[in-house]
Amino acid sequence: MALNKVAAAYLSYFAYIDDALDTVQPGDFTKLLSAVPSGAANGPWSLCWGPAVNNGVLAYVAQGNDGSYALAFRGTDVDGSVAGAFENVLADADAFFLVPWLYPQQTGAPQQVSAGINDALALAIAMTDPTTDLSLLDYLRGLAAKQNLQLMVTGHSLGGALAVVATAWLQDQLPKLNSSMTFTLWPHSFAAPTMWNAGFATTFAKSYTYYAAVNGNDIVPMGWANLKSILGTYAAPGPVLKDTNYFSIYLPLKALSSTIPTYTQITPSNPDAFTIAPVAEPNDSWTAEAGYMHSMQLQYFPHATGTTAPVLPGITKTGVARPRAAAAAA
Repeated sequence: MALNKVAAAYLSYFAYIDDALDTVQPGDFTKLLSAVPSGAANGPWSLCWGPAVNNGVLAYVAQGNDGSYALAFRGTDVDGSVAGAFENVLADADAFFLVPWLYPQQTGAPQQVSAGINDALALAIAMTDPTTDLSLLDYLRGLAAKQNLQLMVTGHSLGGALAVVATAWLQDQLPKLNSSMTFTLWPHSFAAPTMWNAGFATTFAKSYTYYAAVNGNDIVPMGWANLKSILGTYAAPGPVLKDTNYFSIYLPLKALSSTIPTYTQITPSNPDAFTIAPVAEPNDSWTAEAGYMHSMQLQYFPHATGTTAPVLPGITKTGVARPRAAAAAA
């Protein structure tokens, strides 16, 4: 297996399948995974573990047509609405605090991550498959004990940041009980925010072949390492942040940019930078523009695959959540 941005885009996008529902439906995942095309997307894919949810963090494991596996994380849970994505990422990150990275344990803690992503990883570690009750680590250890495990780890937004820390966690923890097992981890991220210090970023960049897609007009990857760039979005004729969300977002971000701890972006071995021009529709809010630029469905999936994203059952065609009552009755 090698890096595969097309397959990663499908799997990261499908993590949002039931974003608008109270209860995740495994059948929704099975149906769409089986419809992934062959060729570059390595389809069809089959659901193997999960989907598991723990306090808003969702993950699942699937197997591709070539026999390799993938672990995909859902991004920020915004109930199907792309417009609120950035505010949720800010709230989830808990960025005022850097904590020691524990995989492996270190003296002096040269590697650190944000308290928020550390908490999100803890939720992922505690997940169990709703049918078998197997934890994620136990399941993946079982796979690696039987074969040379090739595992893609992927996600969008907060899911992309989770893909990064989960890769480092698995690299440390998978062989603890069987040092002879063989495996390779292939991290992929779409629009991942920066949630680690220079020590973690440097070590990760040296350790993995890493694909990272970033839209230059997406403000989420600018946090937390490049907050000052957010202050200038989006230049006229777009909805300028300073003019449209001065008190609610601009001033808090300006204060954060001078007080937040030092965060460092990872230099990926396989960067995929692109830029989508702002839509600048009349009367658009800054948050709507930011959500549009950040959308996995509207930006990252088409960029990585060259095709339009399929419609997911948990959202409408406009990307707005289905009413929960209607979804429950469906």
